[in-house]
Amino acid sequence: MKMFRHIFADLKALFLGMLLCFTAGFSLRGAEPSEDQAFRSSVDEFLRRHTSVVKGKRVGLLTNPSGVDAMLNSTIDRFRNHPGIRLTALFAPEHGVRGDVAAGKHLPGGIDAGSGVRVFSLYGGKDHKPTKESLREIDVMVYHIQDVGCRTYTYIWHLAEAMKACGEAGIPVVVLDVPSAAGHLRADGPIREARFKSFIGLYPIPYTYALTTGELARYLRAEEKIKCELIVVPMKNYRRGMSFRDTKLAWVPTSPQIPSADSACCYAITGPIGTLGLVDIGINHVLPFQVVGAPWLDGKKMSETLNACKLEGVRFRPIYYTNASGAYKGQSLQGVQLHVTEPSKLMPFRTMLAILIYLRENHRDKLVFEKAGSAEGFDKAVGTDAVRKRILAGDSLWQIIKSYSGPVAEFERKSAKYRIYR
Repeated sequence: MKMFRHIFADLKALFLGMLLCFTAGFSLRGAEPSEDQAFRSSVDEFLRRHTSVVKGKRVGLLTNPSGVDAMLNSTIDRFRNHPGIRLTALFAPEHGVRGDVAAGKHLPGGIDAGSGVRVFSLYGGKDHKPTKESLREIDVMVYHIQDVGCRTYTYIWHLAEAMKACGEAGIPVVVLDVPSAAGHLRADGPIREARFKSFIGLYPIPYTYALTTGELARYLRAEEKIKCELIVVPMKNYRRGMSFRDTKLAWVPTSPQIPSADSACCYAITGPIGTLGLVDIGINHVLPFQVVGAPWLDGKKMSETLNACKLEGVRFRPIYYTNASGAYKGQSLQGVQLHVTEPSKLMPFRTMLAILIYLRENHRDKLVFEKAGSAEGFDKAVGTDAVRKRILAGDSLWQIIKSYSGPVAEFERKSAKYRIYR
């Protein structure tokens, strides 16, 4: 414990913005910044400075393909080949440690073919917590997965459950922090209500929370009373509002339908719309989550109407395409493509609301929330049924935004003290 307090004090100093002297980090694209300004990922920082946290201990790693260093080397491989790290177990989130399992599919355990390390599944079964049996294999848990900043993405809840289980077992949790996909400056969307608790909304936070994974872990530990020893390894020279694009890192798909940072940004906008089964959101197209299309939409009118809303951080362009599979297979579709122009200013939830209100105003006969239980899925994703009811009641965009803005402002006030980056 004394060693961990020492390390935490060292990291806390880093959180406060003290400059440390390192050689310049390698950038995969563009000119390399100066030494004092170069972004460096948390895994590279950890391997350079903080492996003493796990020295002599059996290490468990909760990760997936998005867990890579700046040179795109897997964190699994970096740990496996490091002389000072004894990797004894892998913990698999949704989609698995190698990302080859479909969404929602139960994961078996076994041996990871790429490393020979035993894998324990955290997805499927009665809960998503590491079992007592699996935790007997490790002395410290390390988490390294790229986040998209949206409450419905399950990886943050894998982390929360791992924190809870590790706390009960007296095992420290080390979070290797990652950039936010968009770098949201403001939280957006309603706080999840208690009766809509699920694994796409385990704790009551806004739809998008404007925190990095490490910051969110600090918030949950304190505000939700998760009793565990938590160490967050921050990124070097990361600033609040800095998007994934700004880091100059290469994007690794975080799940099968998030092949790019743009898809990650748009996931929070179109994901709940996709639960309704009314329009195509690009899952069977080359632009997953980046389009809204249907045979009955007018792309030109839709883009002009949505652009007139002057939503921050996004522009809409008419798009015309044909799906080779999935929704409306073989039919000519039109609608809009979403172009994220300023990721940090993007307000995904209100952008989603604008699209749904457009559908209500122009295609009211198509906007049927009760189709095949879609109302339940939508409410679960949104975290409340109030939004759906307000849309159907004819409320304006700004009336709906106002209905949840108070609790979101309170969340931002509470969460500010857990921010690492300024």
